[in-house]
Amino acid sequence: MTTQTAIKSQHAATHRYVPTSSKPISPEKVAAVLAAEWELFSKQTKGSATENARAQQSLPLGVTSSFQYWNPYPISIVSAKGAYMTDVDGRQLLDLSMGFGAMLAGHLNPIVIEEVQKQMQQGMLFVTPSPTSTDAAERICTRFGIDQVRFTNSGTESTMYAVRVARSATGKLGILKIEGGYHGSYDPFVVSAKPPLNQAGNPKKANSLHRIQLSSRRCLCRSLQQPSGSGENV
Repeated sequence: MTTQTAIKSQHAATHRYVPTSSKPISPEKVAAVLAAEWELFSKQTKGSATENARAQQSLPLGVTSSFQYWNPYPISIVSAKGAYMTDVDGRQLLDLSMGFGAMLAGHLNPIVIEEVQKQMQQGMLFVTPSPTSTDAAERICTRFGIDQVRFTNSGTESTMYAVRVARSATGKLGILKIEGGYHGSYDPFVVSAKPPLNQAGNPKKANSLHRIQLSSRRCLCRSLQQPSGSGENV
């Protein structure tokens, strides 16, 4: 038995199998299936619809970060435990995101809660250097084999710092951004985060903003060598 076969034999239902041949599905059938699914979504999430309408009175799009919004409205969560979340309509949903990895140990993990409660007894916000932050940094550096760490409050802040450091270290201003990718709300990265397909970049030729198709490896190599709009290489 090969390694790949052994892996697939454990949780076969979780693996995607691509057939050697396929027959295209008619656009009409796709549209009909989508319409039925959206109708079901609307019937099951009336509480989320109400919550989003309320939230839009005080929050742009009714969300705390624009990526959380989608039409007609996002699902609103009231609680979570383990691998499941409960929405305002009382439905239990399997969380396949887990905070993009931040909740890898699961929601309300007892060990995490215990450590948080201990820290709450020591203090909440110092705005000064602390052995606690040094300890966390040392653990991360050791775990991932890196020299130093700068803690940030969001992914947007992280990418902003990364660009600043890269520009300072290289002396170049050009940025290569993946077409359709979301990398936070920093201005250079908001460009073409969710472009309509008819407005997306050419997969064979990167434009002046250095947007490329993720699947276009050849275009990526060319983009790394092309001059950017600022006259500098990326």
